Amino acid sequence: NTQGITTVDTLVYIQGIITLTPELGNIPAFVAYIQDSTAGICLTVTGNNTFSRDSEVKIMCRGVSFTTYNGLLQFGDISIADQTTLVSLTPPALEPETVTISDILSGDFQSQYVKIEDVQFDKPGTYSGEKILTDCSDELEVYTRSEATFSSETLPTGNGYIKGVVSEFNGVQLLLRDNTEHGMTGERCGGAGTVYLTEDFSTLVKYADVSTLTGWMTYPQAGTKTWYGNEVNTRRWVQATAHNSGEASVITWMIAPVFDLTMGTQPYLEFESADGYDNGATMKLLVSTDYDGSATPWNFTWTEKNYNLPASTSSGYSQFASSGEIDLSAYTGGQVWIAWVYDGDSNRTTTWEVDNILVAEK
Repeated sequence: NTQGITTVDTLVYIQGIITLTPELGNIPAFVAYIQDSTAGICLTVTGNNTFSRDSEVKIMCRGVSFTTYNGLLQFGDISIADQTTLVSLTPPALEPETVTISDILSGDFQSQYVKIEDVQFDKPGTYSGEKILTDCSDELEVYTRSEATFSSETLPTGNGYIKGVVSEFNGVQLLLRDNTEHGMTGERCGGAGTVYLTEDFSTLVKYADVSTLTGWMTYPQAGTKTWYGNEVNTRRWVQATAHNSGEASVITWMIAPVFDLTMGTQPYLEFESADGYDNGATMKLLVSTDYDGSATPWNFTWTEKNYNLPASTSSGYSQFASSGEIDLSAYTGGQVWIAWVYDGDSNRTTTWEVDNILVAEK
Protein backbone atom coordinates (compact mmCIF):
# COMPACT_ATOMS: atom_id res chain seq x y z
CA ASN A 1 0.00 0.00 0.00
CA THR A 2 2.95 2.33 -0.66
CA GLN A 3 2.10 5.16 -3.05
CA GLY A 4 3.65 8.24 -4.68
CA ILE A 5 7.45 8.03 -4.38
CA THR A 6 9.26 11.39 -4.76
CA THR A 7 13.04 11.59 -4.26
CA VAL A 8 14.92 14.71 -3.13
CA ASP A 9 17.79 15.44 -5.56
CA THR A 10 19.08 18.73 -4.12
CA LEU A 11 21.14 19.49 -1.01
CA VAL A 12 18.55 20.54 1.57
CA TYR A 13 18.15 19.92 5.30
CA ILE A 14 15.33 19.55 7.79
CA GLN A 15 15.72 20.26 11.48
CA GLY A 16 13.37 19.46 14.30
CA ILE A 17 12.55 17.64 17.53
CA ILE A 18 12.22 13.84 17.62
CA THR A 19 8.79 13.31 19.20
CA LEU A 20 8.39 9.51 19.09
CA THR A 21 10.89 6.63 18.90
CA PRO A 22 10.65 2.82 19.15
CA GLU A 23 12.18 2.90 22.64
CA LEU A 24 8.98 1.72 24.38
CA GLY A 25 7.89 -0.54 21.54
CA ASN A 26 4.86 1.39 20.33
CA ILE A 27 6.19 1.91 16.79
CA PRO A 28 8.34 -0.37 14.61
CA ALA A 29 12.11 -0.32 15.11
CA PHE A 30 12.75 1.45 11.79
CA VAL A 31 10.39 4.39 12.43
CA ALA A 32 10.58 7.74 14.26
CA TYR A 33 8.59 10.99 14.18
CA ILE A 34 10.08 14.50 13.87
CA GLN A 35 8.47 17.93 14.19
CA ASP A 36 9.34 21.62 14.02
CA SER A 37 7.16 24.64 14.77
CA THR A 38 5.15 24.20 11.56
CA ALA A 39 4.61 20.49 10.89
CA GLY A 40 5.66 16.92 11.58
CA ILE A 41 6.56 13.87 9.50
CA CYS A 42 7.20 10.16 9.98
CA LEU A 43 10.81 9.09 9.33
CA THR A 44 11.96 5.66 8.21
CA VAL A 45 15.46 4.64 9.18
CA THR A 46 17.93 2.25 7.58
CA GLY A 47 20.37 0.58 9.93
CA ASN A 48 20.47 1.22 13.65
CA ASN A 49 17.72 3.56 14.87
CA THR A 50 19.47 5.60 17.57
CA PHE A 51 17.17 8.61 17.57
CA SER A 52 16.50 9.85 21.12
CA ARG A 53 13.06 11.16 22.03
CA ASP A 54 12.92 14.94 22.63
CA SER A 55 16.35 15.49 21.05
CA GLU A 56 16.90 18.02 18.24
CA VAL A 57 18.48 16.79 15.01
CA LYS A 58 19.40 18.08 11.57
CA ILE A 59 18.96 15.71 8.60
CA MET A 60 20.57 15.97 5.16
CA CYS A 61 17.83 15.08 2.68
CA ARG A 62 19.58 14.50 -0.67
CA GLY A 63 18.63 11.04 -1.97
CA VAL A 64 15.80 10.62 0.54
CA SER A 65 12.28 9.86 -0.71
CA PHE A 66 8.76 10.89 0.26
CA THR A 67 6.25 8.04 0.15
CA THR A 68 2.70 7.50 1.39
CA TYR A 69 1.97 4.25 3.22
CA ASN A 70 -1.66 3.50 4.10
CA GLY A 71 -2.33 7.24 4.21
CA LEU A 72 0.75 8.21 6.25
CA LEU A 73 3.36 10.47 4.62
CA GLN A 74 6.83 9.05 5.30
CA PHE A 75 10.35 10.37 4.66
CA GLY A 76 13.28 7.96 4.27
CA ASP A 77 15.20 5.78 4.29
CA ILE A 78 17.61 7.75 6.46
CA SER A 79 21.04 6.64 7.63
CA ILE A 80 21.47 8.26 11.03
CA ALA A 81 25.25 7.79 10.92
CA ASP A 82 25.66 9.35 7.47
CA GLN A 83 22.88 11.93 7.21
CA THR A 84 22.05 13.14 10.70
CA THR A 85 23.68 15.70 12.99
CA LEU A 86 22.72 15.92 16.65
CA VAL A 87 21.92 19.56 17.45
CA SER A 88 21.00 19.03 21.12
CA LEU A 89 19.99 16.23 23.43
CA THR A 90 18.16 18.72 25.64
CA PRO A 91 16.61 21.44 23.48
CA PRO A 92 13.76 23.60 24.81
CA ALA A 93 10.76 21.33 25.40
CA LEU A 94 8.33 21.01 22.50
CA GLU A 95 4.84 21.74 23.80
CA PRO A 96 2.01 19.77 22.18
CA GLU A 97 -0.61 21.60 20.15
CA THR A 98 -3.94 21.62 21.98
CA VAL A 99 -6.58 20.33 19.57
CA THR A 100 -9.97 18.62 19.48
CA ILE A 101 -10.79 15.21 18.06
CA SER A 102 -12.57 17.02 15.22
CA ASP A 103 -9.38 18.95 14.45
CA ILE A 104 -7.40 15.71 14.25
CA LEU A 105 -9.98 14.01 12.03
CA SER A 106 -9.66 16.90 9.57
CA GLY A 107 -6.21 15.58 8.63
CA ASP A 108 -4.38 18.80 9.43
CA PHE A 109 -2.23 17.41 12.26
CA GLN A 110 -0.67 14.27 10.80
CA SER A 111 2.60 13.30 12.57
CA GLN A 112 2.28 16.13 15.09
CA TYR A 113 2.52 15.94 18.86
CA VAL A 114 -0.87 17.01 20.26
CA LYS A 115 -2.85 17.37 23.46
CA ILE A 116 -6.58 16.60 23.43
CA GLU A 117 -8.72 17.88 26.29
CA ASP A 118 -12.12 16.84 27.70
CA VAL A 119 -11.92 13.26 26.40
CA GLN A 120 -12.32 9.74 27.79
CA PHE A 121 -11.96 6.14 26.67
CA ASP A 122 -15.30 4.60 25.80
CA LYS A 123 -14.67 1.39 27.77
CA PRO A 124 -12.33 0.17 30.51
CA GLY A 125 -9.57 -2.24 29.58
CA THR A 126 -5.88 -2.25 28.78
CA TYR A 127 -3.99 -0.11 26.26
CA SER A 128 -3.26 -2.99 23.88
CA GLY A 129 -4.89 -2.81 20.46
CA GLU A 130 -7.43 -0.38 19.05
CA LYS A 131 -9.22 1.72 21.67
CA ILE A 132 -11.79 4.47 21.18
CA LEU A 133 -11.24 7.95 22.62
CA THR A 134 -14.32 10.17 22.68
CA ASP A 135 -15.42 13.65 23.68
CA CYS A 136 -19.05 12.44 23.57
CA SER A 137 -19.37 13.97 20.12
CA ASP A 138 -16.52 12.64 17.98
CA GLU A 139 -14.40 9.50 18.27
CA LEU A 140 -10.72 8.82 17.60
CA GLU A 141 -8.85 5.51 17.50
CA VAL A 142 -5.91 5.15 19.89
CA TYR A 143 -3.65 2.33 18.75
CA THR A 144 -1.10 0.61 20.98
CA ARG A 145 1.06 -2.26 19.75
CA SER A 146 1.09 -5.41 21.87
CA GLU A 147 4.89 -5.02 21.93
CA ALA A 148 4.65 -1.70 23.78
CA THR A 149 5.97 -1.88 27.32
CA PHE A 150 2.72 -0.40 28.65
CA SER A 151 0.27 -2.38 26.48
CA SER A 152 -1.03 -4.45 29.39
CA GLU A 153 -1.49 -1.48 31.72
CA THR A 154 -5.03 -0.37 32.58
CA LEU A 155 -6.62 2.54 30.72
CA PRO A 156 -7.58 5.62 32.72
CA THR A 157 -11.32 5.60 33.39
CA GLY A 158 -12.08 9.29 33.88
CA ASN A 159 -12.35 12.34 31.64
CA GLY A 160 -9.52 14.79 31.00
CA TYR A 161 -6.56 15.32 28.67
CA ILE A 162 -4.23 12.96 26.82
CA LYS A 163 -1.15 13.58 24.69
CA GLY A 164 0.18 11.64 21.70
CA VAL A 165 1.38 11.75 18.11
CA VAL A 166 -1.16 11.73 15.30
CA SER A 167 -0.59 8.98 12.76
CA GLU A 168 -2.55 7.12 10.12
CA PHE A 169 -3.11 3.53 9.05
CA ASN A 170 -6.09 3.48 6.70
CA GLY A 171 -7.63 6.03 9.04
CA VAL A 172 -6.46 8.54 11.61
CA GLN A 173 -4.90 7.16 14.80
CA LEU A 174 -3.33 8.55 17.94
CA LEU A 175 -0.06 6.92 19.03
CA LEU A 176 0.89 7.29 22.69
CA ARG A 177 4.48 8.05 23.66
CA ASP A 178 3.94 6.29 27.00
CA ASN A 179 1.15 5.73 29.52
CA THR A 180 1.90 8.75 31.71
CA GLU A 181 1.03 11.65 29.41
CA HIS A 182 -2.55 12.05 30.53
CA GLY A 183 -4.70 13.50 33.29
CA MET A 184 -8.02 11.66 33.10
CA THR A 185 -9.53 11.70 36.56
CA GLY A 186 -12.52 13.98 36.00
CA GLU A 187 -16.22 13.14 35.77
CA ARG A 188 -17.08 11.33 32.55
CA CYS A 189 -19.18 13.12 29.95
CA GLY A 190 -22.41 11.94 28.43
CA GLY A 191 -24.16 10.47 31.46
CA ALA A 192 -24.20 7.01 29.85
CA GLY A 193 -21.37 4.63 30.39
CA THR A 194 -21.84 3.93 34.10
CA VAL A 195 -19.50 1.08 34.99
CA TYR A 196 -20.90 -1.56 37.36
CA LEU A 197 -18.03 -4.04 37.18
CA THR A 198 -14.61 -4.09 35.53
CA GLU A 199 -11.77 -6.56 35.95
CA ASP A 200 -8.61 -7.13 33.92
CA PHE A 201 -6.91 -9.45 36.46
CA SER A 202 -3.78 -7.32 36.40
CA THR A 203 -3.39 -7.80 40.17
CA LEU A 204 -4.00 -11.57 40.15
CA VAL A 205 -0.73 -13.36 40.81
CA LYS A 206 0.18 -16.18 38.42
CA TYR A 207 -1.30 -19.52 39.62
CA ALA A 208 -3.14 -17.79 42.50
CA ASP A 209 -6.77 -18.76 43.05
CA VAL A 210 -9.16 -16.12 41.68
CA SER A 211 -10.78 -15.96 45.12
CA THR A 212 -7.72 -14.00 46.28
CA LEU A 213 -9.32 -11.04 44.48
CA THR A 214 -11.88 -9.17 46.56
CA GLY A 215 -15.41 -10.36 45.86
CA TRP A 216 -14.45 -13.11 43.40
CA MET A 217 -15.35 -16.74 44.14
CA THR A 218 -14.53 -20.13 42.65
CA TYR A 219 -16.18 -23.40 43.67
CA PRO A 220 -15.63 -26.91 42.23
CA GLN A 221 -18.96 -28.66 41.65
CA ALA A 222 -17.23 -31.85 40.48
CA GLY A 223 -13.57 -32.68 40.90
CA THR A 224 -11.10 -30.42 42.69
CA LYS A 225 -10.07 -27.84 40.09
CA THR A 226 -10.65 -24.09 40.57
CA TRP A 227 -10.12 -20.95 38.48
CA TYR A 228 -6.68 -19.36 38.82
CA GLY A 229 -4.47 -16.65 37.38
CA ASN A 230 -1.96 -16.95 34.55
CA GLU A 231 0.45 -14.55 32.86
CA VAL A 232 2.41 -14.41 29.58
CA ASN A 233 4.41 -11.39 28.38
CA THR A 234 2.99 -9.17 31.18
CA ARG A 235 -0.65 -9.89 30.23
CA ARG A 236 -2.65 -11.52 33.03
CA TRP A 237 -5.94 -13.39 32.91
CA VAL A 238 -7.89 -16.13 34.74
CA GLN A 239 -8.34 -19.69 33.51
CA ALA A 240 -9.66 -23.19 34.24
CA THR A 241 -8.57 -26.55 32.85
CA ALA A 242 -8.93 -30.28 33.40
CA HIS A 243 -5.44 -30.91 32.05
CA ASN A 244 -3.61 -33.53 34.10
CA SER A 245 -6.56 -33.73 36.50
CA GLY A 246 -7.17 -37.47 36.13
CA GLU A 247 -10.71 -36.76 37.34
CA ALA A 248 -13.84 -38.31 35.84
CA SER A 249 -15.61 -34.94 35.92
CA VAL A 250 -14.30 -31.39 36.29
CA ILE A 251 -17.00 -28.75 36.75
CA THR A 252 -15.79 -25.54 38.34
CA TRP A 253 -17.51 -22.20 38.83
CA MET A 254 -16.05 -18.68 38.78
CA ILE A 255 -18.42 -16.01 40.11
CA ALA A 256 -17.85 -12.26 39.78
CA PRO A 257 -18.60 -9.83 42.61
CA VAL A 258 -22.29 -8.99 42.86
CA PHE A 259 -23.35 -5.69 41.25
CA ASP A 260 -26.51 -3.61 41.56
CA LEU A 261 -28.65 -2.81 38.51
CA THR A 262 -31.42 -1.11 40.49
CA MET A 263 -30.90 2.07 38.46
CA GLY A 264 -29.88 0.30 35.27
CA THR A 265 -31.53 0.99 31.91
CA GLN A 266 -29.39 -0.61 29.16
CA PRO A 267 -26.66 -2.58 30.95
CA TYR A 268 -24.48 -4.99 29.03
CA LEU A 269 -21.68 -7.46 29.72
CA GLU A 270 -18.58 -7.83 27.59
CA PHE A 271 -15.47 -9.92 28.16
CA GLU A 272 -12.66 -11.61 26.25
CA SER A 273 -12.04 -15.35 26.11
CA ALA A 274 -9.58 -17.77 24.55
CA ASP A 275 -9.11 -21.52 24.57
CA GLY A 276 -6.11 -23.83 24.45
CA TYR A 277 -5.70 -27.34 23.06
CA ASP A 278 -9.43 -27.66 22.56
CA ASN A 279 -10.75 -31.21 22.77
CA GLY A 280 -14.29 -30.63 23.91
CA ALA A 281 -14.41 -29.05 27.37
CA THR A 282 -16.87 -26.15 27.48
CA MET A 283 -17.38 -22.85 29.26
CA LYS A 284 -20.88 -21.56 29.99
CA LEU A 285 -21.85 -18.01 30.91
CA LEU A 286 -24.64 -17.83 33.52
CA VAL A 287 -26.63 -15.00 35.15
CA SER A 288 -28.57 -15.13 38.44
CA THR A 289 -30.68 -12.78 40.55
CA ASP A 290 -31.38 -15.17 43.47
CA TYR A 291 -27.89 -16.47 44.29
CA ASP A 292 -26.82 -15.59 47.83
CA GLY A 293 -23.04 -15.94 47.67
CA SER A 294 -22.92 -19.42 49.21
CA ALA A 295 -20.50 -22.23 48.32
CA THR A 296 -23.13 -24.19 46.34
CA PRO A 297 -24.11 -21.83 43.50
CA TRP A 298 -25.51 -24.74 41.45
CA ASN A 299 -28.45 -24.91 43.86
CA PHE A 300 -29.79 -21.55 42.65
CA THR A 301 -31.52 -20.30 39.51
CA TRP A 302 -29.16 -19.40 36.66
CA THR A 303 -29.87 -18.42 33.05
CA GLU A 304 -27.36 -19.34 30.36
CA LYS A 305 -26.35 -16.51 28.02
CA ASN A 306 -24.83 -16.93 24.58
CA TYR A 307 -21.56 -15.19 23.72
CA ASN A 308 -19.19 -15.05 20.76
CA LEU A 309 -16.71 -17.91 21.03
CA PRO A 310 -13.01 -17.55 20.22
CA ALA A 311 -11.56 -19.27 17.16
CA SER A 312 -10.97 -22.73 18.62
CA THR A 313 -7.69 -24.55 18.16
CA SER A 314 -6.70 -28.09 19.08
CA SER A 315 -2.98 -27.30 18.98
CA GLY A 316 -1.79 -24.30 20.96
CA TYR A 317 -3.87 -21.38 22.17
CA SER A 318 -6.32 -19.15 20.34
CA GLN A 319 -6.18 -15.36 20.37
CA PHE A 320 -8.41 -13.61 22.89
CA ALA A 321 -11.72 -12.67 21.27
CA SER A 322 -14.54 -10.39 22.38
CA SER A 323 -17.75 -11.95 23.62
CA GLY A 324 -19.68 -9.14 22.01
CA GLU A 325 -22.11 -7.02 24.02
CA ILE A 326 -24.42 -9.29 26.03
CA ASP A 327 -27.67 -7.55 26.92
CA LEU A 328 -28.48 -7.51 30.65
CA SER A 329 -31.50 -5.20 30.49
CA ALA A 330 -33.76 -8.07 31.59
CA TYR A 331 -32.03 -7.98 34.99
CA THR A 332 -32.46 -4.33 35.91
CA GLY A 333 -34.05 -3.54 39.25
CA GLY A 334 -31.81 -5.42 41.67
CA GLN A 335 -28.62 -7.31 42.36
CA VAL A 336 -27.07 -9.53 39.71
CA TRP A 337 -24.47 -12.30 39.75
CA ILE A 338 -22.47 -13.57 36.76
CA ALA A 339 -20.70 -16.93 36.60
CA TRP A 340 -18.42 -18.73 34.17
CA VAL A 341 -18.70 -22.52 34.48
CA TYR A 342 -16.02 -24.85 33.13
CA ASP A 343 -17.12 -28.40 32.23
CA GLY A 344 -14.52 -31.02 31.33
CA ASP A 345 -13.05 -34.36 32.39
CA SER A 346 -9.92 -36.46 31.99
CA ASN A 347 -10.55 -36.73 28.23
CA ARG A 348 -11.94 -33.23 27.62
CA THR A 349 -9.13 -31.05 28.97
CA THR A 350 -9.43 -27.79 27.01
CA THR A 351 -8.06 -24.75 28.83
CA TRP A 352 -10.50 -21.82 28.95
CA GLU A 353 -9.21 -18.29 29.59
CA VAL A 354 -11.15 -15.12 30.50
CA ASP A 355 -10.01 -11.49 30.65
CA ASN A 356 -11.15 -7.84 30.49
CA ILE A 357 -14.61 -8.21 32.00
CA LEU A 358 -16.89 -5.17 31.81
CA VAL A 359 -20.47 -4.56 32.92
CA ALA A 360 -21.62 -1.05 32.01
CA GLU A 361 -24.43 1.09 30.64
CA LYS A 362 -24.57 1.80 26.94
